[in-house]
Amino acid sequence: MNTHHSTLFAGYAMARRMRNLMTSALAGTFFVAQVIPTYATIDNTANAVGTYNGVTGNYGTSTKNVPVSVSPQLTVVKTVTTSPTTTVSTDGTITYNYKVTNTGNVTMNNVAPSDPGPTFNGSAGTGTLGAFSPVSVATLAPGAFQNFTATYTISHLDNLHAAGVNLGVSNTAGAAGTFGPTNTSYPASSSIKGTATTTVPAFPAMTIAKTYVIAHTVANAALGANAGLGDTITYTYVVANTGNVAMVNVSVNDIHAGAAVAAGQIANETLTVNGPLDPGASTDTTTPVNNGVWSTLAAGSSVTFTWAHVVTQAEIDHG
Repeated sequence: MNTHHSTLFAGYAMARRMRNLMTSALAGTFFVAQVIPTYATIDNTANAVGTYNGVTGNYGTSTKNVPVSVSPQLTVVKTVTTSPTTTVSTDGTITYNYKVTNTGNVTMNNVAPSDPGPTFNGSAGTGTLGAFSPVSVATLAPGAFQNFTATYTISHLDNLHAAGVNLGVSNTAGAAGTFGPTNTSYPASSSIKGTATTTVPAFPAMTIAKTYVIAHTVANAALGANAGLGDTITYTYVVANTGNVAMVNVSVNDIHAGAAVAAGQIANETLTVNGPLDPGASTDTTTPVNNGVWSTLAAGSSVTFTWAHVVTQAEIDHG
């Protein structure tokens, strides 16, 4: 056998065995070392591990940071669970339910509704919105939801603004929270908000108070509180809107001595109490003026009518 060739073959074989050994060792010990990811990226560091001459070591490092798409989002569905219980003498309450769902792809913390309160026929509410129950929720994973409730106490002005207007009470609410390891703020203005509407019931009501004064003729001056033939009795009628809705075409129907006073005699209508709404809420646009009909009398307002009547012989005869 050629010694030279034999030596070369032995060296080649040894080299192949070493290469296979290194390859086997590298394949058996290679691993990916993933550290705890920082927020909004997946951080991945890998080392190449190999063994040579019985010593294992790291041979090279490579790190990749993969961006993560973060889309925080809270969606609110709002409903009325208790409608207004308003009456003539009670302004009532409204109870709202807020279903807040995490429709984003990141866990939200400290989630709670955000509600500026309802409007009443377009006017900002002046009542009070109570605390949310629960006050907040610690965490809300993607796809999870939490129901909250809150009760709004209607003010008298709220009542008058919206009473009888179909779905005149409107309330839009969002939700707020935080996300990420630094508790990044997620404002309610960014949320998908929910709106609920309801109606304040109408309760029409009026009262009337009637008084009179006597203007005696000279001949009847001694009659005092009693009326005599030819004396003038001036009746005053104060009509108050004690309900929660405006009344129109307000007038007085007076049965005097068994018969109705003729139309137009009870007149001189004058607004004497304007009520809590704006000055233009009560108006008299009928013509002619002082015809005994007040066009629109707002809730809480009063109008005064008068009628001057001369005592007749028939009234004296009938006592």
